[in-house]
Amino acid sequence: MHEAPTAEFILKKPHWVQDRLVFDIESSRGTFSPYFKCDTLKLQESIEASLLLSTLPAMCDSRRLTSETPVSESLLHNMRQFSEIFSSWFPEYHALELTDISGDQAVSRNTGRVGSFFTGGVDSFYTFIKHRSEITDLIYVHGYDLQLDDLSRREAITEMGRQIAEEANIRFIEIETDSQKLFRAFGEWGLKSHGIALGVAGRLLAGHLDKIYVPSSFAEEDLMPWGSHPDTDPLLSDETVEYVHDGCEASRVEKVQVIKDSALALDHLRVCWERVEGAYNCGACEKCLRTMTSMYAMGVLAECKTFPHKIDEKRIRSFLLTSSSARKFTNENLRLMESSGLQSSSVYAAWLKILSRSDSHNWRIWRYRRSMGKLKRAIHKVFLGRKVE
Repeated sequence: MHEAPTAEFILKKPHWVQDRLVFDIESSRGTFSPYFKCDTLKLQESIEASLLLSTLPAMCDSRRLTSETPVSESLLHNMRQFSEIFSSWFPEYHALELTDISGDQAVSRNTGRVGSFFTGGVDSFYTFIKHRSEITDLIYVHGYDLQLDDLSRREAITEMGRQIAEEANIRFIEIETDSQKLFRAFGEWGLKSHGIALGVAGRLLAGHLDKIYVPSSFAEEDLMPWGSHPDTDPLLSDETVEYVHDGCEASRVEKVQVIKDSALALDHLRVCWERVEGAYNCGACEKCLRTMTSMYAMGVLAECKTFPHKIDEKRIRSFLLTSSSARKFTNENLRLMESSGLQSSSVYAAWLKILSRSDSHNWRIWRYRRSMGKLKRAIHKVFLGRKVE
């Protein structure tokens, strides 16, 4: 059983420091002062955003949240449910106590505009294409997907957004923030904190957008406790802005099948997390090669402008599939290649080879690579020492 909250976190409205909206978030680990910045439109000075920013620190430290400013009553109700779900998933968190916060009736602004979080990846494009007739705005958050000092790739994102906005006649909203430091301090980014982080960014757009889609990471049959989830994302909503977790009905391969017919997606698709100077997609990481394989099996890889048109089978054979999701994605691609009559291809053989490795085999390979890496570093250090002498 979780212990009762032992102290208070006081919610404070954000304040402007030049063109940055700054929050002061108290915690047992000190005060964090994350900022948010947007050149597209004016961000809202939201006490509700302060509530979301303070949620994981309060749950982690078992501290009660209080506020002198009234907070959306429906959001308070939702966040109690959110904290109960989250603390059942992750026992290091405690359910929120919000009894000392007065509720206020949130009011819909009826802007007629609908947004969707967007990184240029498969999940993002799938949701955008699926709801194309409804979505008026795409939202990209600098500092979440890419680090703030990754300037060349951030510039590429801005250019991608400019082109998509022009071609699709939508608005591309860019927000900059350093708040990931706060979220990482109180929860692993992917597993626990990125969903509520998106919620904070969206709350700052209340009054500009009525609804925001959050593209799903997993298909329904693969759902697990995760930072962004259909059970928790909608609980970040109130009458002012609604969050919709979208895309669980489709597997990753099914999503690629949808976006392969979109010239917009083939011109701008971006899935890579690797930091490679000058590369939009590195074309060599597991995520790139997995996506390239799906497009190869569907016969559209040569039409995609953001990937190499040749798949490196040797690189595929070097991968270690250590997670259930990686194995599932590989199985999906193998079935897809089989349906396309590509069982005799070298690409099929490479993926089948790594899928057939046992966990113990993968572990031995990992240990060998780690040992060789240590040896190389030691040799390099010795040679550096000789050069210094």
